[in-house]
Amino acid sequence: MKKILIYIPLLLIGITACEKFDQDIEAPQVSVSYFPEIPKVGDTVTVTISTNAEYLTIFTGDSNHEFSKSRIKAIMENNWESFYDTCYKKNLAPEGYACTWNRYFKDYKTIADVNKDFEFFGAISNIELGVYGDKFPEALLNVKYPDKNQLKFTVTDRRIPSGFIFKPHIYLFGGKANQPGLSIFETRFVSCDIDRAIRKKGANVMIPAYFDITAHNNETLKDSTFYGQLSYFRTFQTNDILSARPTEGYYNFSDFYAGFSYLNDYMNNNPEKIEMSNVKVYVNGRSTLDLGNYNYDLDGDGTLESYSAQLDPSTGLPVNENDYNKYEGFQGDVYLSYLEVGTNEYEPWNTGVSLGSTYSMTGIQKVYKYVYTKSGSFTITAVGTTVGRKNVEDIDYSKSRGNSLDDYDTKRSKSEITINVGN
Repeated sequence: MKKILIYIPLLLIGITACEKFDQDIEAPQVSVSYFPEIPKVGDTVTVTISTNAEYLTIFTGDSNHEFSKSRIKAIMENNWESFYDTCYKKNLAPEGYACTWNRYFKDYKTIADVNKDFEFFGAISNIELGVYGDKFPEALLNVKYPDKNQLKFTVTDRRIPSGFIFKPHIYLFGGKANQPGLSIFETRFVSCDIDRAIRKKGANVMIPAYFDITAHNNETLKDSTFYGQLSYFRTFQTNDILSARPTEGYYNFSDFYAGFSYLNDYMNNNPEKIEMSNVKVYVNGRSTLDLGNYNYDLDGDGTLESYSAQLDPSTGLPVNENDYNKYEGFQGDVYLSYLEVGTNEYEPWNTGVSLGSTYSMTGIQKVYKYVYTKSGSFTITAVGTTVGRKNVEDIDYSKSRGNSLDDYDTKRSKSEITINVGN
């Protein structure tokens, strides 16, 4: 039987015990051993832990159960929040693959600079940079940079698909489960007078957010473009505290990818092969979201499209007041503060198994049985924790309620042993 004993005094250099607030409690003693000495894949390995700790956790060292990639390690070395910053950080994207693209209009000095990163299409005019914070003094929520430049432009014809294009050249790593591609557009849509009146009577402020996304296949070298709706923008009718606030809109491009089998398959299985090369953002929705019995060629492209309300072809607005609640187009001014597109996804922390505590009804479990499904060399780690009194003197619950781990005097120790599992 292999056995290793580690007792780590509080003041030794390189300690793994974690001290908080109190000098009275002592770091627990922990030792770990296992049997059989030379296990094979499929064998039951019995791990025995000797400890005087009050709480016990074990990490078996195989995939997703490594102590070196755990949050307990972060807590012992620094704090809970330090996991990604100082303790363990592994980007799921290989080196050389960008996953984010950000632009802040506060950083632009001229429209010529803006035009290097953005292209505008449709019925767009009056493109300018400026500080517009004082235009909305009663806004309930302020823009992130109220005293900095924002981009402003005007949609002059709601019938014509209009918006802007940018080229992020990013990848979505991590699979749909990790929600890669979560993006933020901070915008403010201010309707023209006619739109504002119709939307007020129809009690509808939503503008469908349509996108064209062009994906470049690095394997076939072909580009494919997909069109669809991804959430909404909102238009603001007045400058009052309820309706004039900006939208810090969240647009999850992994949801967009999931809607097309081609994109979804690459996102989940071969994300390195598909690049989001071009994004076309439509800012004026369409006159009605739902299809219906009314057909018009509003944009003049020669193709009839279906709408759920009778519209005036010369304006694109509903003819009947009873249909105002169906109107979801937009004409007016658009303000952009910034775009944060995509996310860096990191390998998540690994987890251990709680073996209980001396305070639970079943007590602390000091014998643990485990079956390894792959061969290799693994590090078994047992972490013992002793908890002292509550730190009531330094906590003002009326002002702050942080992580409850910080409410108690706590000390931890760990014991590690290497196990070699054969085939």
